[in-house]
Amino acid sequence: MEMIDAGKCVRFAQEKSQVSSAELSRLTKTSPQQVLRWRKHKNMKLHTMQLICSCLETSIVDFLALPLGDH
Repeated sequence: MEMIDAGKCVRFAQEKSQVSSAELSRLTKTSPQQVLRWRKHKNMKLHTMQLICSCLETSIVDFLALPLGDH
């Protein structure tokens, strides 16, 4: 089974939503450095995914499925 790359999901969701990292940091009330960490790391806590999905107005199911079509 292939593991999901959470950072890749963040990058795809941002691209799909046309939300920059600076804007995502404002929406999530975090630093730009934290958004950069989210974009780079393959693993992420569920509550962090929920926060990002809420700010990008997407479901967790869609968030996790976004990069799957990238093969």
